[in-house]
Amino acid sequence: MEIMKNIMITLLFPLFIVLMSSCQKWLKITPTDQFSASELFINKEGYLKALNGIYVDMTASRSYGNALSVGAIDVLAHYYHINSSTHNYYDVANHIYTDSTSIRIFDGIWTSSYKMIADANVLLEKTPNSPGTVLPQPYHAIVKGEALALRAFLHFDILRLFGSVWTADKITAPALPYALNSGTDLHPLLSPQDYLDQVIKDLEEASRLLADDPIRTSGVRHQENPAGDNSLYFRQYRLNYYAVQALLCRAYQWKQDREKTYSLAKELLTEINPGPNSKFPFVSNANATHNTLKDRLFSTEVIFSLYTNNRNNLFNTTFSSMLPKVQKLTFNLDNSDYSRVRELYDDENDYREDIWQLRTDNSITSLTCTKFESIANAPGQFMMPLIRLSEIILMLAESSPLQAEGVEYLNTIRRNRNAVNLNPTDRNALLQFISREFRKEVIGEGQQFYYYKRTQQTNLPRIDRLTGTVSMFLQNYVVPLPDSEIAVRSN
Repeated sequence: MEIMKNIMITLLFPLFIVLMSSCQKWLKITPTDQFSASELFINKEGYLKALNGIYVDMTASRSYGNALSVGAIDVLAHYYHINSSTHNYYDVANHIYTDSTSIRIFDGIWTSSYKMIADANVLLEKTPNSPGTVLPQPYHAIVKGEALALRAFLHFDILRLFGSVWTADKITAPALPYALNSGTDLHPLLSPQDYLDQVIKDLEEASRLLADDPIRTSGVRHQENPAGDNSLYFRQYRLNYYAVQALLCRAYQWKQDREKTYSLAKELLTEINPGPNSKFPFVSNANATHNTLKDRLFSTEVIFSLYTNNRNNLFNTTFSSMLPKVQKLTFNLDNSDYSRVRELYDDENDYREDIWQLRTDNSITSLTCTKFESIANAPGQFMMPLIRLSEIILMLAESSPLQAEGVEYLNTIRRNRNAVNLNPTDRNALLQFISREFRKEVIGEGQQFYYYKRTQQTNLPRIDRLTGTVSMFLQNYVVPLPDSEIAVRSN
């Protein structure tokens, strides 16, 4: 991974000069001015630097580097034990969106997401309509396909966070702007239904462009290119073809199109072929249980991840047992009670349970989540996973028309986590088990809140106690639009 780190630094340094030289006046100039320096788009290297710049921005703390992964979005999903009003995330955890902390966090998500969308649109507008000497194939298709996928990815999470719960009476009224260009004019509000259709349209075009993605023929290529050019390597860290297909599955699942979700997920899983020779093989027992270099992220299964060399800082500022109680996110703030762990993990041999470790610092013992603790030379050391294989399999478990097949998909996950098989005898029981497995799979990855919202769960785990549930009102799944957006549209 040191190789990958050097690659990223080499590739991004010129872009940082272009982007950061005017950072003090960011809000006073258009995204096009900031992102379209003429020297950036004179060759394929310039286009690739611009594309990389968006991925780098996604690792910021107000985006997927914290707020949309381990931080606020997972707090909304009631993962953690937060029993004091003095905790930094208390209001977020209680879905109080009007306090200053919530306003700052969600305004930051909104602003940064649309800034990156604007940058993706600039890149799309600067990309020639067809390959040529400046941007030949396969780079033309890669740049345009990934830029479209990024635009769709970012818009989709805005819909999932700020959009309404998906019910017939809520999805037809204008609600959210979908930015199809980099202009500074207000983008019209689309209904959730039309908005999601545009997400799907962008993803389908991205899929077409990425049909010849080298990941399909050569795998993720998680190593340096012996020929020297790494721009088509390390495909786990890009919105590759399989990641785009997985996003299409997510979109149709959000749309409540069970049949389309099933057919797309089945086709994707068939091509991935999750066996020993898969492009995304299940974590091995040796790697999951290694004494010193555990693969806590099950990195081989990750379909799309951001690359961040800031993982240790993320752990130290979010989960570390050395943090004061008002800052850390944990299953137990101040003693060795394993109740919250036992409630979630039904098999003590489950690989996933091992991320929870008792740590004692400053005379306080707390259950510390070590999933994102950076261990030198461990697999996935620089990963921030955003799409993984198990999500596709659990989609199939949920969308399968056959109970027995759904149960088999559920147990496929459990067998590869060293957990015993389950035998739910009806669909309701199956769905409950799927929810628990999904919760175990994606902790720290920003997906569980969306799962609860999509399935309209009215009971969530308690945050103020170690066990039990609390009622959830459907309106609390909808984060209000930022005041800045409302003010602009009211003028």
